[in-house]
Amino acid sequence: MPVKTKFRRGFKKEASAYSKEFRAELGLKPHDPLCPWQLAEHLAIPIVPLSEFQNKIPDEVRYLTEKDTKSFSAITVFYGTQRIIVHNDAHSLLRQASNVSHELSHGILQHQPDEVFNECGCRNFNQEYEDEANWLGPALLISEEAALHIVKTAMTIDEAVEYYRASKEVINMRINVTGARKRISSRWRAS
Repeated sequence: MPVKTKFRRGFKKEASAYSKEFRAELGLKPHDPLCPWQLAEHLAIPIVPLSEFQNKIPDEVRYLTEKDTKSFSAITVFYGTQRIIVHNDAHSLLRQASNVSHELSHGILQHQPDEVFNECGCRNFNQEYEDEANWLGPALLISEEAALHIVKTAMTIDEAVEYYRASKEVINMRINVTGARKRISSRWRAS
């Protein structure tokens, strides 16, 4: 059984507010699709595809984009105070959107950089940061209003994937965690 993440008080509400706020700043309605690349440009966070390093580190890029594509999705790299997102462009476009949204979430939440590797040479993960980015990333792609819109308009999951450019997993997760089906159903019963 999966462990339920305990977020700091008010975090989920904050995530919804960010999703709505950035849509407004980009001239979008609360239920409109949000392109992570446009949001990154708006936030002045450069996004660099892993393939751009092909000439400098060809063996490493080939390994991560052809042989073991699951071992690297994306990372935020700091150059002084500037955040730069490097992402695996060998992934599907829907997966890339999730990867980039996750990394943007670290920036939006002002997560500070950690040492990449621990003393044993293993990847260092701040679990609280990862949990928050795992929540905010999907919330950016599928806002609460978008989840309600999907259910209210009887959009199929495949139609929602096409419209929102997000994976089935992200769409289903957001419909479930927002209680969209139950909320829309109770509205129909009340009218």
